[in-house]
Amino acid sequence: MVAAAQHLLDEWLDALAGREFGDIKIAPFAEHFEGRLFGLVLECHGEYADGEVCQDWAEFYPNRLGFSAPWDGSYDT
Repeated sequence: MVAAAQHLLDEWLDALAGREFGDIKIAPFAEHFEGRLFGLVLECHGEYADGEVCQDWAEFYPNRLGFSAPWDGSYDT
């Protein structure tokens, strides 16, 4: 079933004229609505010397998908 769905998705994407992959630029944001956080929020998930703060992680809320270097679209849940 998964292979069939992937095949269909590939067909749809191949049918898009002029489709090309490239880098995109995004900006972090945060918005609260009805007591819930929505956004792409920069966070620090590492331990750094001398109390240094490094925003090395971006968390997508409310789904809690985490993104980090190499910033290639891979994510962690």
